[in-house]
Amino acid sequence: MTAWLYYALVYEATLQPSGVTGTHVSETIEGVGGGEGGLDWTRLDTPALLVDLDRLDANIASMAARSRSVGLGLRPHFKTHKSTAIARQQLTAGAVGITVAKLDEAEALVRAGIDAPILVAFQIVAEPKLGRAIRLAAGRSVTLAVDSADGAALLAGSAAAAGITLDVSMEIDSGLRRCGVPASDAPALARRITEYGSLRLTGMFTHAGQSYAARDAREVEVIAAAETSAVVDAAQATRAVGIPVDTVSAGSTPTARFLDSRSGLTEMRPGTYVFYDNLQVALGTVDTDRCALSVAATVVSRPAPDRAVIDAGSKTFGLDRGAHSSSPLMDFGRVLDVAGSLVRLSEEHGVLEVPADSSIAVGDRIRVVPNHVCTVSNLGRRFYGLRGGAVETIIPIEASGAVH
Repeated sequence: MTAWLYYALVYEATLQPSGVTGTHVSETIEGVGGGEGGLDWTRLDTPALLVDLDRLDANIASMAARSRSVGLGLRPHFKTHKSTAIARQQLTAGAVGITVAKLDEAEALVRAGIDAPILVAFQIVAEPKLGRAIRLAAGRSVTLAVDSADGAALLAGSAAAAGITLDVSMEIDSGLRRCGVPASDAPALARRITEYGSLRLTGMFTHAGQSYAARDAREVEVIAAAETSAVVDAAQATRAVGIPVDTVSAGSTPTARFLDSRSGLTEMRPGTYVFYDNLQVALGTVDTDRCALSVAATVVSRPAPDRAVIDAGSKTFGLDRGAHSSSPLMDFGRVLDVAGSLVRLSEEHGVLEVPADSSIAVGDRIRVVPNHVCTVSNLGRRFYGLRGGAVETIIPIEASGAVH
C-alpha cells in the first residue's frame, strides 16, 4: 500500500450509517479500512468516481518501469487525474517531473508543496496568465511552452520586467496540426529565443494527439515514429546551428509503448495510463482489466422493458466518444455489472439500452467505465479509492474544473 493512502484527507463528506451521503459537513477520514471494515461502494451517494487502487498502483508502476527500461524520463500529464496525491505517487515511482495543461493545475501542485519540475504544455501569451506564470516560475522549476516569435517576445518581456530568466520549451508540430512549429522552422525560432537574455531554451516537446484517431495498434506505431522523428529532427537541426537542446520530449499514452531513447528522445509524457479508459482499450493500448476508474450510478427509472435511466449524464461523463470523428466508440461508456449499453446522455440522466428480460430495477447501483477519463476527472471533485469493493480512502481532485 502506498504511503499517500494513509494521509488524513479532509474533504466535504459526512459518514452516516447509510453511507457517504452529505456534502456540507467536514469530516476527517484517515485510511478508511478495507475489507469488512470499509464502506461498500454501493452505499456511496451517486454519481461517484471509483478508483480501483490495485489497478492504479499497477498502472503507475508499469509505466515507470517502461520508461526506465527504454531510458526515458517520465513526465506524466497531470490533467488526467488532477489530484496531487496521485501526482505524488507518480513522482515516488520515479517520474522526473509533471506536465500540466493549465496554470490552475500548476498552482494546485505548488499549493500542495510539490516541488518537482513542471512543464506547462500550453502557450501563455496574455495577462493575467503571464503574470501568474512569472510568479510561479520565480524561484522554482517551471518551464513554459513557446511556438512563435511573438510568443517568445511576450514571455521575454514579462520575464525581464520581473528580473528572472525563464525556462522555455519549444513545441514542435508532429502531425496534429494544432500548436507547434514544423521541425524545419525550429532553428530559426531557437535563434530568436536565444536573443533574449531573459529566456533560456531548455528543450523541445511534441504531442501526437492524432494517435487517438488511429484504428489499431499498427497505426499508432506509425504515428509514434512520425512523432519521434519530428521532435528529434528539430532538436538535431537546432544543435547543428550551435544552440543546445537538452530535453527532447514526446509521447501520449497510446504512443508511449513505441518510444525509446535510442531514437534521440530523452523523455515521454503520457497521462491517461494511470486510469486508462474505453478509448485506450479501443486503440489496443491495454485490455479492459487495466481500467482503474469507473463511475458509480443509481438506476432512477425503468420506464420501458428495454430502457433504464441512471443519475449520471453529461455533467459526469462529458459527451465524449473519442477525440476524433473516426473514434470506434459508439456508446458513452462501458457498463459493468449488468447487460446494457449507455446509448444517450442528457445533463443529469444517462439512458441505458437493456435486454427486455433484464432484472435491473429502480434503486440498483451500477458502474460505468468512461470513454475518456480526463473529462470525468475535471468534472468531479473526489475519487473514492477501493480495494476489494470497499472504500479505503477519499482522494481529492484539487484541480477539478481547472481551465485557466
